Amino acid sequence: MVYVIIVLALLFIIVPIVAVLPSARQKEQMVMRKVAREAGVIVDLATIDDPNPRQERYISATGRPLPPTLKVIAYRLHRQREQTQREQPRLTWCIQKREASQQPVGARDVPKEGGSYWHWVTGPVEKRPLLRDWVEAAVGDLPHDVEQVEESNQLISVYWHERENGSETAVIDFLKQCASLPLSQADAGPDDGV
Repeated sequence: MVYVIIVLALLFIIVPIVAVLPSARQKEQMVMRKVAREAGVIVDLATIDDPNPRQERYISATGRPLPPTLKVIAYRLHRQREQTQREQPRLTWCIQKREASQQPVGARDVPKEGGSYWHWVTGPVEKRPLLRDWVEAAVGDLPHDVEQVEESNQLISVYWHERENGSETAVIDFLKQCASLPLSQADAGPDDGV
């Protein structure tokens, strides 16, 4: 009986310690985030509106509807100010990955494999053709679990789930290339604000 009590006491001590240790997947994500931070990328936990809200996925255990949001990881990089310009234009744009079954693909949407497409929510669709064309070409190289890419206040953000180990390099490369794009006034429309 004494041995049973000792074993139970050890279990009560060891099990909570083992439970808080990171899993293999969490260790992989820590390495991915460390690589991103070493490259100068800000890594945050974020919540975004689900671009593909199906209400049956957002029902609580009691049957109450929940807001359609996703908890994702945000990789962010500041756009560097060009030294030749005194005041760089401030851009606000957003492109989201949508499921093709949700709504028909529009003329400005970018097709993607696997029954999804990239949809411009806001942004330089008409006013910034160089940026638009580059983003439309580059989003195809991002990992399949990227949900949204946006820029606001010179901060470019990629929102994704980090499912594939090693895919952080594609996200980092996208952010660096996007941040290095020149934003000349020649690319802006006549009513583009600063």
